[in-house]
Amino acid sequence: MNSSTQEQVLQIRKCGMRDLEQVTALLREFGYPTTPGVMKERMETMEQDPYHCTLVAELDNEVVGMIGLRQVKSYHKDAESKTEITSLIVAEELRGNGLGKRLVGAAESWAREKGCCQLYLRSGNRIERAPAHAFYRHIGFEKKPGYLFNKPLL
Repeated sequence: MNSSTQEQVLQIRKCGMRDLEQVTALLREFGYPTTPGVMKERMETMEQDPYHCTLVAELDNEVVGMIGLRQVKSYHKDAESKTEITSLIVAEELRGNGLGKRLVGAAESWAREKGCCQLYLRSGNRIERAPAHAFYRHIGFEKKPGYLFNKPLL
């Protein structure tokens, strides 16, 4: 971390409605267009679901990162469940300061508490995702071969 970040107080905590505006801004910064109204509905739905968790990184009372998690149960392996990282965002000006690693560490703790045996994520193969892929490998994720098949339901 740089010296200015070290002097600030970082807290990773469960996301709540008080974070609505800042989480919406983070998503927009990352290229996901949304509104506070839409995010409010999403957050309310996820808050009621024990298989979802959203954590935020707060630096001196400002939300500067978030991670979305979803517990996934398996049909083909008895009692096995995994946790999927559905979103991971750190404010652009703070990337490279260890915030993403801290968010993933908190995700690992949540997943273990839920009895999960694995943490995974999906990422696009566009060239602009290369820095994210390097980060994932750096913190211990392994790239697995495969395809994502998608079928829109109209």
